[in-house]
Amino acid sequence: MSEFSPSTRRSAQAATSLLASAALIFLWSRRSRPTAWRGRVAIVTGGARGLGFALARELAEAGAVVWLVSRSPDQLARAVRRLRAGGGRVHAFAADITQPAAARTHVDAVTAQHGRLDVLVNNAGVITAMPFENATDADFERSLATHFWGPLHLTRAALPWLRRAGPGHVINVSSVGGRVGVPHLAPYCAGKFALTGLSQVLRAELAAADVHVTLATPGLMRTGSVRHVRVRGHHQAEARWFAALSATSLTSKNATAAAREILAAARRGRAAVTPGWQAQALLAANAALPELTARLMAAVSGHILPAATADPSAARRIESLDLGWANRLVSASTAAAYNQL
Repeated sequence: MSEFSPSTRRSAQAATSLLASAALIFLWSRRSRPTAWRGRVAIVTGGARGLGFALARELAEAGAVVWLVSRSPDQLARAVRRLRAGGGRVHAFAADITQPAAARTHVDAVTAQHGRLDVLVNNAGVITAMPFENATDADFERSLATHFWGPLHLTRAALPWLRRAGPGHVINVSSVGGRVGVPHLAPYCAGKFALTGLSQVLRAELAAADVHVTLATPGLMRTGSVRHVRVRGHHQAEARWFAALSATSLTSKNATAAAREILAAARRGRAAVTPGWQAQALLAANAALPELTARLMAAVSGHILPAATADPSAARRIESLDLGWANRLVSASTAAAYNQL
């Protein structure tokens, strides 16, 4: 039998080295033990209601000291009362985290009181649903300020402390809409795509500093937050579709279960987690069949969702609109459970 040629041997050696390197990376990535949240100090933006409230509750029940951040003092006060009633060590800070000075001030206040900061959960979010033609520049600016600039400011302010935490954790709550473009959510998707990209870069660059960055990309969740969503265009039609999709177990995920999945992934230092089979199915379809997924999205936009209005359209909160047939799907008890009322 003839010997292998030099080029064949070199190719085999290169393949062996590549496999060995991959094995070492895999073993290194799984080397650390899951983090225990007890005694850790965490900041949760958007923590007064919705998924943020659920995340804060899970962290508090696991023994973490939790600081809620929101622009609504009344909701913050109610959230703190509820979580403290369950035995949580919970504090609140009313601030607009899109402002760099507010981010620094909040981190300074937390670290001055506790001497540490271990976990940063960038969860604050805003949604305005409408056709692209009815979206304004202000809608895009608001989304990017909340979903990208706010997390960026807070991460910069928190990073010196997260490096000392051993390990530190950043949990960035993006969305499946930050990985697949969803019709009628152009501003929201733009902000969430920006957060997704930032998270993936930070994951790579901060690993050596023992700061774990976990990207969460959930789909729709049942939190009762639909009442706070704003719509443009044909207001009632937009509101009814969005409310219906956000309210059923077939189309949305239980928020408490999503919060537990996200925190379990972060404990293990995972790079990403996508709660909800609906969101996972969309990601899988887009990866395997991108052309078909694009055509289906176009069909939904063109034949199911409302068309754009010809005139400029004011933004209105869904809670101010008549939901008609969709009203019976929206649960007041769910809204109450997640501090939305």
